[in-house]
Amino acid sequence: MAKPHGSVRIGPISLFTLIIVLCLAVLTVLSVTTSLAELSTTERQAATTTETYQLEAVGQQFVADVDAALTRGDGALNEVLADHGVQEQSSSTDGSEELVIEDDTVTGEPAGGDLGRPSATEAADGSPVTFSGTRDGDLISVTFSMESGRTLAIVLRIQNDTYTIEQWKVTTEWTDDGTGENLWLG
Repeated sequence: MAKPHGSVRIGPISLFTLIIVLCLAVLTVLSVTTSLAELSTTERQAATTTETYQLEAVGQQFVADVDAALTRGDGALNEVLADHGVQEQSSSTDGSEELVIEDDTVTGEPAGGDLGRPSATEAADGSPVTFSGTRDGDLISVTFSMESGRTLAIVLRIQNDTYTIEQWKVTTEWTDDGTGENLWLG
């Protein structure tokens, strides 16, 4: 009599173990992809926050320089604005003086200020910050921007050797540089 060939018998416990291993493998893959998506989102948020704080520091330094100039008096405001790239233009026909800040980029060179401090348009990490602005009578409007599209718009009103902040607004320019392949981030 011939011996029957052995067959592999899968019992219920083996089948249950196989299903659990497959479920754990799927959950592992989902966990890894979710954590990578969260890492990417967190890195973008960190970059946004860092650049926003850099713009805030640049703006606060500019306002501090304006405040110090107003405290000193004797036309020191025009000197500070000139130190920050402001050039005077001829008076307009209505008698209001107009100062225009030309577009400029500062990459970490120290300003020629009286205290030897870095320029108000230098980010903490040395990345370039461009600025532009105007002065129309008692309003000084300055916009600081970074290469990423983040901008800080400041409007100061100068009256009686004091200033008030009329506007302090941080915005980000929308860039649609994605190709749309990541439809699910979670």
